[in-house]
Amino acid sequence: MVTTKRRIIWVDIAKALGIIAVVFGHAIDSERDIRSFDLVYDAIYWWHMPLFFIIGGFFLKPISHSWEAVRHFWARRCKPLVVSYFLMGSLLIILSHFVRNQDWSYTAFYFVRLLYGGRTLNHYLSIFWFINVYILTLIVVVLLISNVRSVVLQWVISLMMFAMGTIHQQPAFLGHPYFPWDAQDVLLTTTYMLAGYYGFRLLHSLSHKYLLLLAISAFSMLLIHDQLTQKINFTLYLKSDSLNHTGLALIAPLILCLGVVLIAQIMSELKWFHWLVLWGQHTVLIMFWHRALFDLPELLGLPDHWLLKCLMGLFIPILVMMVWKQFRRFLIHHSPKQFASS
Repeated sequence: MVTTKRRIIWVDIAKALGIIAVVFGHAIDSERDIRSFDLVYDAIYWWHMPLFFIIGGFFLKPISHSWEAVRHFWARRCKPLVVSYFLMGSLLIILSHFVRNQDWSYTAFYFVRLLYGGRTLNHYLSIFWFINVYILTLIVVVLLISNVRSVVLQWVISLMMFAMGTIHQQPAFLGHPYFPWDAQDVLLTTTYMLAGYYGFRLLHSLSHKYLLLLAISAFSMLLIHDQLTQKINFTLYLKSDSLNHTGLALIAPLILCLGVVLIAQIMSELKWFHWLVLWGQHTVLIMFWHRALFDLPELLGLPDHWLLKCLMGLFIPILVMMVWKQFRRFLIHHSPKQFASS
């Protein structure tokens, strides 16, 4: 169940399923005038972004009240994401300028938008809001589990935040229509990540997993059926801070994500699904680059088809990463120090 680097295989597979859903959902966005695609799009958004916040809570730990502990948490969990956010964001802004023939004034101001983050980011950087909210949620949840000893009180606080987030949707910030870094979304995502923090401990004690998965599948089918027959109109778009059913927004993602986790655990026991681990290990890279790769079919004179965009968004980042790793090994093997030791 565990790789040589102490990574839990089913966690990487669950992340892979999540990132596949993210790329697929973005690829079919232009097809939503077709009812079936619109239904699939809504169904994917019920769980794929909450899944990453839930998984983000799996390995969190309370920190002690010392600057050393704070610095360690920042350096280990937050700083790499912040560096990647600004580095990849800057590269994509420059790339977008030349690929989309954007004006230099537009490009220069986009760097200001990168600082502000959240919903001000679009096109190639439209998914970058997730990194903003993920970092802020990590900080909030770690503060919560480190400073509030009572588990019940932790849940009361997170659920109160969730209620506030559903009541005050899309609030303005000092006259600006968007909050910096989509900070208002933390009111919702804190509950998801806290569920991951406590739920991870319970996964090992779950029994009758196949029966539980069957029940979750029935719940999913019922939800999809009611959405299709318009008995409900359930939407959950975290980026736009838009949801229209508080109860389902709280319960449905947790149930559906538990189903994804159970599926990932079953897949991890079957060796022929282990190729998904590679995608699970590089979800952030795919998340950063897949929207830019959606322009590639048009640039190459290929059909602008959702399936082609989906395949390019999923496979090209992995191929580039594999080539980069081989290149690094080549440089290390042929370094002057290596020759000297030989």
